[in-house]
Amino acid sequence: MTTLRLLTVRTCLPLLVAFCLLDCVQAEVRVHHVFDNNMVVQREKPVRVWGWADAGEAVTVQFAGQTKAAAAGADRTWSVDLDPLEACDEGRVLTVKGKANTVKYENVLVGDVWVLGGQSNMEDTISYVYHGDVEVASANLPAIRLLTIPVGATPKPQTDFPRIDEFNAWTNQTEKKGSWAVCSPETVHRFSAIGYVFGRRLHLAGKVPIGLIDASVGGTTAEAWTTRATLAAMSEAAPLLAEWDERIAAWDPKKDLQGRIERWEKETEKRKAEGRELQPKPDDLRPGPAFDRNNPGASYNGMIAPFAGFSVTGAIFNQGYNNALGDARPSLYAKTFQAMIRDWRGAFRDENMPFGIVELTAGGAPQTLENFELRMLDAAPFVREAQFKAYRELPHVGFACAYDQQVPWYHPHKKVQLGERIARWALATRYDVELGWEPAICTDAKSEGDRMVLTFDRVVQTHDGRPIAGFAVAGEDKQFVPARVRYAVVGKDDRGRDREDRKILEVYSELVEQPVAVRYAWARNPLGNLVNGQHHERILPVPSFRTDNWNWPEAGFGPDARGESGRVRGEMRKQAEEHNRQRRLRAAKLLVEQLQAE
Repeated sequence: MTTLRLLTVRTCLPLLVAFCLLDCVQAEVRVHHVFDNNMVVQREKPVRVWGWADAGEAVTVQFAGQTKAAAAGADRTWSVDLDPLEACDEGRVLTVKGKANTVKYENVLVGDVWVLGGQSNMEDTISYVYHGDVEVASANLPAIRLLTIPVGATPKPQTDFPRIDEFNAWTNQTEKKGSWAVCSPETVHRFSAIGYVFGRRLHLAGKVPIGLIDASVGGTTAEAWTTRATLAAMSEAAPLLAEWDERIAAWDPKKDLQGRIERWEKETEKRKAEGRELQPKPDDLRPGPAFDRNNPGASYNGMIAPFAGFSVTGAIFNQGYNNALGDARPSLYAKTFQAMIRDWRGAFRDENMPFGIVELTAGGAPQTLENFELRMLDAAPFVREAQFKAYRELPHVGFACAYDQQVPWYHPHKKVQLGERIARWALATRYDVELGWEPAICTDAKSEGDRMVLTFDRVVQTHDGRPIAGFAVAGEDKQFVPARVRYAVVGKDDRGRDREDRKILEVYSELVEQPVAVRYAWARNPLGNLVNGQHHERILPVPSFRTDNWNWPEAGFGPDARGESGRVRGEMRKQAEEHNRQRRLRAAKLLVEQLQAE
């Protein structure tokens, strides 16, 4: 008789860990799986080492000349804090002794540990991206150590993660996860591209061992990486939590299976008629939305909570796509994103933990002058704005632009430069390397007659030597059109030529008599070629920004509200298309009049 499989491999992981724990702690001391051969422990911070043993059992930890002891509590957990250690690239042994056994981890280094978070654009592997082949070929860096956390999403926080060979349906490959590895061409090729390039730069310039822990997974929202407790304290998140709780409560695994069997039966008849290969009949009971990766808090519970308490230097994070879809709520995202950063800092016991943001990457049809207005109509730049706001408002946060790739694929292959950009922030702020990393920021905007005058905190220029592109202006009607841009003229030089102030831009259009607002690089895949003016900083784009407060219409909750949100967006698209047509006609008419006047 066919048996029903209750859970898939991914959703079974927490149970497997629990069974392993129960079995081990009854007989011998067990150490958390984040501790392993070839690992890196954090320098210059207390290093927490923990695990499980029989209640009351004495456990001794020895490392780098230190000996620390603790007794397991009634819940069978034990932990010790090693005193802060200096960086050391000599492999040493970490020893944990219990009453019945001794556990030894060899080739342990002391350096900096960084967590890599986010969704698929952080998860994308180094072998997949542009320049990735040469990166893999040259990855003989034994002082860099790599750990990938197994994918997991659970309604309750987990206390450990398994060491497994995990199947990746996206790549159709099996990947080793949950164990530390020495960086080499053989071990790095399936590792995070952004994360590896980031870590490589830190190691080469900072001259310390680097441990990289990849805890990213595709298709996840910021809410998934934020604790339920934090979200529950946010009134703005109450409707979202209620919606998910209703879905979880209504889930019937048997009904779900019956529905899939009925669909399979119809598909089977069709395949038989077409002479195609038949698919196996569904026979598994799925766990449902409680174990969905986007159940608020679920990815945090399954992939961050399992090693919370481990000492790290900081984290970098690349995400945003799933919060910029049809149900986008940028205002909620702005609050959630900052709350998420605070949650991660709490998880790793450091309220000032450095946190580097790699903004939402480009994707979809590139913006052009022909589709300009329609491409501006997108939630993506509002999500980027929320990420930039976190960088500006929270301490010890870095930021790297990622909008400037102008490629149509939502997983751009230009990951190496993103790893380099966010590494500049870490090197300058953590490793005392003199590098420019802060992007130019518009500090003032005012309307002066037929133009908007923008002031930046540093000199700006184009990265390609072409006219400045990507700006739009609007009047009181809130209808944006592509704008012309020039530097402000502030006098004459000794030869009588105009002297420009390259911190001040004048933005205007013949189609807008009295502009009141400016937007720059305001699309999912926008035009925009403005960068920092300093020579070595001309690879740092000016972030997308706006001077108005005309916000994106937040999606509602529930079928009716979603339907209404969709209707509003559809009407906005129609208006944008018509505005685009009228703008192009007016621009053509003006051009004809100018040519006739010559």
